[in-house]
Amino acid sequence: MTYVDVPHRVEPSRQLRETGVMAILRASSAERFGDISRVLAESGVTCLEITLTSPGAAEAIAAARRDLPEYVDVGAGTVTTADEARAVLEAGADFLVSPSVELDVIRTAVDAGVPVYPGALSPTEIITAWRAGASAVKVFPASAVGPSYFKNVAGPFPQVRLMPTGGVALDQIGDWIRAGAVGVGLGGPLQGDAAESGDLDALAARARRALDEVRRARGDSA
Repeated sequence: MTYVDVPHRVEPSRQLRETGVMAILRASSAERFGDISRVLAESGVTCLEITLTSPGAAEAIAAARRDLPEYVDVGAGTVTTADEARAVLEAGADFLVSPSVELDVIRTAVDAGVPVYPGALSPTEIITAWRAGASAVKVFPASAVGPSYFKNVAGPFPQVRLMPTGGVALDQIGDWIRAGAVGVGLGGPLQGDAAESGDLDALAARARRALDEVRRARGDSA
């Protein structure tokens, strides 16, 4: 398959650009995603990815989109086929995330006018995703490379927006932002045990810390 013709690239959402955090919700059950989403949104994390590997994900996306304020961005993660992309868009997903460069998923998102964040690691994968229409490229797994990798990629590809995901610890957020990341994708380090009856107050504290780490790294005193 050749690259899609992108008449205009869909920008990363305002929520991701302003907060610098995409919360990734993944669990053996989506039963508690409603409570988790509410706590994250109230704490200021307004870009939420619900992964399709979590049973009941599509229903959780629809419920979150219905129950949360409009300013909260609710997207679908681990989207690997065009059929999945269309199904979650029908459920109300505001954006799509993939673990790999899936050109059919990118095309579906571009056609629908929603942001799309395909996963990539090598320079070839990164530029392939970008040329296909990625809003930003999810560098995955980020723990395999490190923040200095972003600086190296920016040399030949200064126009490409990058977002590290996979193994990003809370105390590493600032390093990634200073390296040029548009934002960070946070799964386990942010969610913790919240999906398994964990302390939601602790989840709120982690969310506030993640946002503070981004603000400090950007030099934002607000």
